Amino acid sequence: HGERWGRHWMDVWRYSDWYGRRASNEMRYSQRHIWKWRNWIIESLNEDKGYDQMVREMLAADEIAPTDTQTLRATGFLGRNWYKFDRNVWLFETVEQTSQAFLGLTLRCCRCHDHKYDPISQVDYYRFRAFFEPHDVRTDPLSAGSGVIKDQTLGEIPVDGLSRIYDKTLDAPTWLFERGNDRSLDKSQPISPDVPETLGVALSEVHAVSLPTAAWYPALQSGYAQSLMDAARTQIATATAQLGKLQEAAKNATAILDRAVAVSESEQTSNPENSTSNERVFLQDDFSSSQANAWKTLNGDWKYEAGHLVQNSVTSFATIVTTKKHPRDFYARVRYRTLSPGGYRSVGFSFDFVDKGNSQDVYTSTGDTRQSIQAFHRTGGKQVYPQAGIVPVKLNVGDETLVEVTVRGPLLNISLNGEQKLEYVMPEARRDGQFALWVHNGAAEFLELKIQELRESLDDLRRKQLEAVHAVAVQKKRISLAERQLESVQARVTAEQAQHSQPAASNATSLAELASAAERQVAVAQAEIELLIAEQQRELLAAARNRAGQGDDAKPSDESTVEKKLAEAKKKLAAAKEAAALTDTKYEPLGPTYPKTSTGRRTALANWIVDPRNPRTARVAANHIWLRHFGEAIVPSVENFGLNGKQPSHPKLLDWLASELVENDWSMKHLHRQIVLSRTYRLSSAAAENSPNRQTDPENRYLWRANSRRMEAEVVRDCVLASAGKLDLTQGGPDIPPAEDATTLRRSLYFRITPDDRMKFLELFDVANPNACYRRSESVVPQQALALTNSALPLEMSRHLARQIHKETLENDSNMAEREFIAAAFERVLSRQPSTSEMELCLQFLERQARLLESSKLTAFGGASVAKLPPSSNHELRAKENLIHILYCHNDFVTIR
Repeated sequence: HGERWGRHWMDVWRYSDWYGRRASNEMRYSQRHIWKWRNWIIESLNEDKGYDQMVREMLAADEIAPTDTQTLRATGFLGRNWYKFDRNVWLFETVEQTSQAFLGLTLRCCRCHDHKYDPISQVDYYRFRAFFEPHDVRTDPLSAGSGVIKDQTLGEIPVDGLSRIYDKTLDAPTWLFERGNDRSLDKSQPISPDVPETLGVALSEVHAVSLPTAAWYPALQSGYAQSLMDAARTQIATATAQLGKLQEAAKNATAILDRAVAVSESEQTSNPENSTSNERVFLQDDFSSSQANAWKTLNGDWKYEAGHLVQNSVTSFATIVTTKKHPRDFYARVRYRTLSPGGYRSVGFSFDFVDKGNSQDVYTSTGDTRQSIQAFHRTGGKQVYPQAGIVPVKLNVGDETLVEVTVRGPLLNISLNGEQKLEYVMPEARRDGQFALWVHNGAAEFLELKIQELRESLDDLRRKQLEAVHAVAVQKKRISLAERQLESVQARVTAEQAQHSQPAASNATSLAELASAAERQVAVAQAEIELLIAEQQRELLAAARNRAGQGDDAKPSDESTVEKKLAEAKKKLAAAKEAAALTDTKYEPLGPTYPKTSTGRRTALANWIVDPRNPRTARVAANHIWLRHFGEAIVPSVENFGLNGKQPSHPKLLDWLASELVENDWSMKHLHRQIVLSRTYRLSSAAAENSPNRQTDPENRYLWRANSRRMEAEVVRDCVLASAGKLDLTQGGPDIPPAEDATTLRRSLYFRITPDDRMKFLELFDVANPNACYRRSESVVPQQALALTNSALPLEMSRHLARQIHKETLENDSNMAEREFIAAAFERVLSRQPSTSEMELCLQFLERQARLLESSKLTAFGGASVAKLPPSSNHELRAKENLIHILYCHNDFVTIR
């Protein structure tokens, strides 16, 4: 019974989610953390936490329990309405949902004018809003090693984080909106937080709340600080393990080189380095037809037309990519024709393609005013165009273009229409990747592509051995960097703890100096790595020049780029060492900090709401609880106890229930127990046709019988699972996608429900309406019967249950076994014994069904193909499975009597 009251809060939660989507078509709050409030509600109800305490925690857990991560989840009640682009929208919904949920008070119309029915003024509305004016949302990380994800509205947030409310702008003023227009503010007098005087209970004085350090500096929480150090140690271990692999690779590269040197000179020179004959072809495509196993489209409108591959959608980097990674060293020949649409008309290809933000690229640009062939690279999502990679050329729209490239290690040679245009050393390290064709802001048709693997020469092996040795040297530096980072984290944690302890430690200044020095050593280690990589690039370039037969005076066009990077790296290292020689107390904090105090406004409001002298709160709660048990509330307008709401049918009963709730420490379980043990609750829903009460009180206003009502949507699905003994009672965890309704046995309470994403089965049985859900609607429609008949879950559970009962009754003789099976089936599914006529009908059904199945005249009953568990091959058992399925479709199964 208590679960129904719990689902009321789930419904309030879903309403908030609906409003967020309606206003922006995006989630207002981090989708990964919203379910934590739901779990808090479930846990609070199970442990019978006082309703007054639940209200306090939902409105002000950040002030009354600022470091308790379990309690802080409760502030999801306020966070669910968060809207990044219009704070007034957020506060508008916060005021309305708070007043309706706890007070049964509609304040919506007071935003623009005095209430039309209740004695509440427009100023009262903004006084109520002032309680929430300073607050905002944030996501505190719980672990340093979990990383971050990108949220649509919050930006980068921790994967393992706690979303919570806090007072961000302590002095935020509240102004009255003239006629509710947020662009027309009455700034003559700021409005202070207060409650409507007409409610009869004065607000206690608002006191600011001093927060502990861990609340305003969440990174100083002991668990998070420890995780920072653990993450640094893990980085050292990972880097050390990688060093072992690189040393082994360097050893193997050296051994391969030594064996190659022993080969005769004639064998080494039999295939000149620049020859591409007799090389293995990686990919050859004339684009006359689709090679679906060779390419996949990332974006763009790629079509095969007239024997060519055409991309004529003018967009940003329309791209197709090979399904396999290309050889490390290769020769590529790409022939295409640029078409007229577009502006830049950039047509090119990528290699070392990891994704659209990480690759090496070559392209031609056939703009109206400028044409060129260029080499550039993409790293970390950024495009970098070195000046050394740009070669102006003359190109015409519609002309056929032939681009040939030879790639060996860091060297890239580019030819355009048979003419050498660029010798280039790629400034970024090579990576294993795929080959991609792309068109940017233009259109083109591709005529031919050929990619050949270049066989390794002795020079190639020398280069690979040198690269392997370089990788070992860089990795040793990275281990040193990781060790210094650990020292820096440890020093910063110690310094921050000393500085922010109460009182501050006497050695806080000296510890801050140590933290600053350790952090500067990290900067030195990072600069040393950059310098080492720049020196290695220059060494590779020199080796490449020698292989090309160039003297020391020959300067490839891209050498200036390498030298520039080397000079910058030297300058950066010198600056880092100079800074490391200084002594001060400056260092990077462990994480963001927030205000050290909170206004205490929401705590004052929560205390006022649950003040026993406040007549509304307990009545609203008791009315909701009564509604979940009896199917009809004492006050039918459950969210509106005002003059425009419905009058209570039993006002004294409501008063008694409210008093009982308050006097028993706001225990909802106590009130549930009082209700379900009452004579009124235990009345039968059956009534004689000639009962005089039918004439006197046909609507059952005076509760002379129990109300028959349809099960709530979640209960229907859960009862199907529970009757078969398959319901998974695991508590907590994230939302379950609706698409998993047929594969998970979890409680239906845990499924995600939004207007755009809800389970069809629950929707048919009137699951909470995300639009307005203080009270659910109830319908009886044919689709509900069809859902029970054709859905996979009822069908599969009928087979499980039939086999269980069949096994239990198997030892009896045939006739008795069938009767016991039918009786047990009725009890398990319909919670009652079959009548005499029902027993006879079921016996006849089993006999006829088995006979039809045996004669193969009946192959299935209701959606046999959608369930995972196949039907039994035994005709008698199969007939019993069908009988159970029929009982699931019975009206008594979905009706509470």
